[in-house]
This record gives sequence, structure tokens and C-alpha cells, in this order.
Amino acid sequence: MKAQWRSAASGALAPGALGVLVSLLTVFEASASECRLSVSQPHIDYGLLRPATTPEPRGIFLGKRMVRLNVVCSEATVIAVRFLGLPADAQGFRFGREGRFDLTLQQPLLDGQAIELAPLHNRAERSGQLRPDQALVALKAGQPVRGRVFSAQVQVDTFLSNPAPSVRDKTLLEGSGRFEWVPGG
Repeated sequence: MKAQWRSAASGALAPGALGVLVSLLTVFEASASECRLSVSQPHIDYGLLRPATTPEPRGIFLGKRMVRLNVVCSEATVIAVRFLGLPADAQGFRFGREGRFDLTLQQPLLDGQAIELAPLHNRAERSGQLRPDQALVALKAGQPVRGRVFSAQVQVDTFLSNPAPSVRDKTLLEGSGRFEWVPGG
């Protein structure tokens, strides 16, 4: 699944206002094991950002949005997923020049059963946060588990650097990447 995150402000916006739109574009690809990834919502619209927004340590918080991630495989397999995008740092992905977005998988299910998620190479840490250069694997009782249908809510937290840019015309901010199923977990 390929995702592109985008924000745009256009037209005669009031000084200091920034319209923000985040897009997830889904591309279905079959792999050797016939697993497919999909995301439920292709666009997230944050609306206009006003300079009065209070900055947080990571920047101006544009809000929390949720989309659904699904992986469907033709045979039972160990499910591990990652998001490949430009890193903002070790915890999140780049959005525009100095912004960021963080991705957290919540309520993960494998074949309808609740499971845990852990980084593929550090199973002691139970975390649903998708970090740059890291895959999350589905676990049951601390061990990788096989299944055919994986689903999770993806929480998208997007931040702009301090202070928010002031725009009068179209301004484009992008973050891009793709979700991948990791063969063999």
C-alpha cells in the first residue's frame, strides 16, 4: 500500500491561515503469498489552521485521525507490517520540510482475535507505534502467530513545526511512504 500525505492551502486565505489535507493513496499489490494491503480512507482533511493554535513540544498538533489498515492473505502466514517513508527522527515520519506525522496501530486483530504487536527485532517491547526502519509483528502469548486476515486502526497524529507558516496562496506540504507486509514476519 502506497501512501502520500499532502496538505494544501489555496485561494485567498486569510493571512496566517493554512488549509491542511492529508491523503492516503492505496495501491493493491499481490506478493508471492497473495497478501493484499488496504487503507479505509484515502483523504484526511484537517481544514484551516489558525496561528492561535497552541504549540506542543513536537510542534502544532493538527489533530488525531483514524483510518483502518487491512492485510488479507490467501494462506495463513505470520503477519508483520511496516511503513516506509522519510524519517523525521527515530519516532516519526517527515511531513513538509519540518513537520512530522506519527503512526500508531491500535486494536489489532488477526482472524477476528485480539493480538499484541511488537517490533520485529525487539519482541520484549509491546508497542503499536510504527517507527522508521521498523516492522511490527503480530503476537499471541509472546510468539509470532499465523493468520489470514489482519486489521488495525491506524492513528495518524500530524504536527507542523513552530511557528505555523503564514500563507496567502497555495502552499503544499507532503509526507509520503507506503505500508508493506513483511514476508515471514
